[in-house]
Amino acid sequence: MISEFFMILSFALFALGISGVAATRHFLLMILSIEVALVSATLLAVTFFYYSTQGNIMLLLFSIWGVAAAEAMVLIAFYRYMSRFEMSLDVTRLSKFKE
Repeated sequence: MISEFFMILSFALFALGISGVAATRHFLLMILSIEVALVSATLLAVTFFYYSTQGNIMLLLFSIWGVAAAEAMVLIAFYRYMSRFEMSLDVTRLSKFKE
């Protein structure tokens, strides 16, 4: 019963994240929407792991957090690069990203 709630919540958050990516063309809002989708995938993975095995869930969480931290560092570096060269944050203009 509780696992069904978390699965439905995960699918709803994933749909919200994907619709956020599809609805906007601003770089930061797209990144936040992708993060919402990744959090929903984490919630689903933790739910499946918790209810299917009796293993250590902390190992799963630390690996997911490590990937999320690495992704955040890459996105921060990309954002700083774009702001240094005063590039637009509109993703439709990224075809001019040749410097």
